[in-house]
Amino acid sequence: MKNRNLIFLNGLFFLVCVLVLNGCKKDDPDDKKQDPTTVIDVDGNVYQVKRICDKLWMLENLKTTRYNDSTVIPSGLNNADWGSTTNGAYSVYNDLPENNTTYGKLYNWYAANNTLLAPKGWHVATEAEWQELIACQGGTGAAGGNLKSTSTQWLTPNTGATNSSTFNVLPAGYRAISGNYDLIGEAAYFWGSNERNTTQGEYVLLRNESAAAAFNGATKQFGYVVRCIQD
Repeated sequence: MKNRNLIFLNGLFFLVCVLVLNGCKKDDPDDKKQDPTTVIDVDGNVYQVKRICDKLWMLENLKTTRYNDSTVIPSGLNNADWGSTTNGAYSVYNDLPENNTTYGKLYNWYAANNTLLAPKGWHVATEAEWQELIACQGGTGAAGGNLKSTSTQWLTPNTGATNSSTFNVLPAGYRAISGNYDLIGEAAYFWGSNERNTTQGEYVLLRNESAAAAFNGATKQFGYVVRCIQD
């Protein structure tokens, strides 16, 4: 009888241990961790986000008017000041609020290079991160089609556009060093946060007449849109 009781108690102890361990495993926060679906910038703008090619990307262009320490980013620069500033600044295409709503802000490279531009815990994508995304989406010859929105904001022909990545690239155009705006509806220029040389930053370009994606450098005073990645 004593042996039977001992066997029973040992079995009961084992069962309790299993239940406790399983209970701990179920409560493990790592098992419940999921990617966020949105991120909010310091201005309160809400952006949809998604993991694409193993990185968590914003699915919209940045719109903030402030760095994440609440410092105001200069804006409203006239053409001469826009073309000569070496400080971070932004513009809205043709100063039209609806363009800000649809396409986001056009930042110069000095703003894109500032580590405080993105929401806390995020950063402006580097050229290397853009290259990884492009490679994952079919390479420079085809990735543009997978990344471009099929929206009518793109002028025809929106060659190859499928938006299979759900990255939703829209043709935001740019602001040139002259201060003039151009190519809305036809092209999307994204800054990489790193520089090409002392006078140029890196960018990636998608066009309406091509499914390709191209990399190049531009003078740091140009105004391009930016996308952010979680740190």
